[in-house]
Amino acid sequence: MLLLGREMSRRGIDCEYWFCKGSNRLAEFVETGRATLGPLSRLAERLDRGEFDVVHMTASDPAAELVARMARGTARVVVTARGALSDNWSHTNCVAYTAISRGMAEVNQPYTDLQIEVVRNAIDVDRFSPPSAESGGPPIVAFVGRTTAPEKDFPRFTRIARRLAAHGARVWIADPHESKLEAFLEQGAEPLVPERWERVPFGEIPAFYRAVASSGGVVLMTSRSEGFGNVAPEAAACGARVAAPDVLGLREAIIDGVTGILFAADAPDDDVAARLQEWIDGPHDMQRCSDATRAAFSSEVLADAYAEIYARTQPRLATAAAARGEMPELDTLRDHLRRQRGWRASASRDGAEDLANAGFADFSLGALSIAFRNAPRQFLTRSGSRQLLATLRRITSRTTVRRMASRMGRQ
Repeated sequence: MLLLGREMSRRGIDCEYWFCKGSNRLAEFVETGRATLGPLSRLAERLDRGEFDVVHMTASDPAAELVARMARGTARVVVTARGALSDNWSHTNCVAYTAISRGMAEVNQPYTDLQIEVVRNAIDVDRFSPPSAESGGPPIVAFVGRTTAPEKDFPRFTRIARRLAAHGARVWIADPHESKLEAFLEQGAEPLVPERWERVPFGEIPAFYRAVASSGGVVLMTSRSEGFGNVAPEAAACGARVAAPDVLGLREAIIDGVTGILFAADAPDDDVAARLQEWIDGPHDMQRCSDATRAAFSSEVLADAYAEIYARTQPRLATAAAARGEMPELDTLRDHLRRQRGWRASASRDGAEDLANAGFADFSLGALSIAFRNAPRQFLTRSGSRQLLATLRRITSRTTVRRMASRMGRQ
């Protein structure tokens, strides 16, 4: 979103960013001078005044449906499926629905009456560039990502990396969780001694990729599924070899045989390691790899697509009912969807209290309805029932009712 916003700003379109919670990437957005960290009630005030033409959100964000409800009548809503399923979007609450890969569009299509359009992620080509020359020395096999996330299948990385290390490769792990190998041994991981295992700040990631590229090594991804898999094009733009299983999202983030290679998701670890060793032993053109990646995943292509989408006033409906195809990745995605409903309900419940305290009775009631629909049992707990009663008391207060009547009069 930051990359898209920068490109849109260059085209004369004003963009702002809103965070209800902190993030390890927040500082980058704050540096633009256009980012706000604040509660939903402050956003509601600005939406109520009609200050935005378009609100663009991640489809699975816990608060997205509530924000869409608050934006109704004042701003067009666009949502994007990134790496998860979402079952709460239709032509009634958003004007456009996109996905960052064809795979994410296909798995989400059965849950909506909108036509989901594919707009692939872009990378910052100014940041991700290849090294000037190879460094020599032992090749590096690297993992980049959240080791504790089940969908990343970090234990499989350890098994393949261990086999490459037996042939002299060094192992590097860029892990925001800074985990320990012992935590994964019961999950199928194999012992190995990494040269590096640490949190690498986002600003230092390009240098990390360039070091892998100059060593002649490989960034190895082992995910069971990805929405898109930004690591793949970012590393390839830095000239690094990238290898990944042929799964949802990754098969679109890698141009097989050009910016990296795909291997069968169920291929034995020994076979994958042997194939990677043969690849590492051969020549690699870092500049060719980088050029192909930069051409395919530029921010200009991303912005061209969204400039047209943002200008729309009418939704595009799906032309036919989508069949629910089966694929191995769906089990992981459906499990995430079940948990997501709880997160959505919790965010809406907290939002209802915040909005009621700020005097937005109608928005607060809407938030409560979202919470009830997604996880009604949460209100049977002691804390949930107390919060509900406090919110309802605030909604029925004279100040809140008067504010709601005033808003209805303006509409």
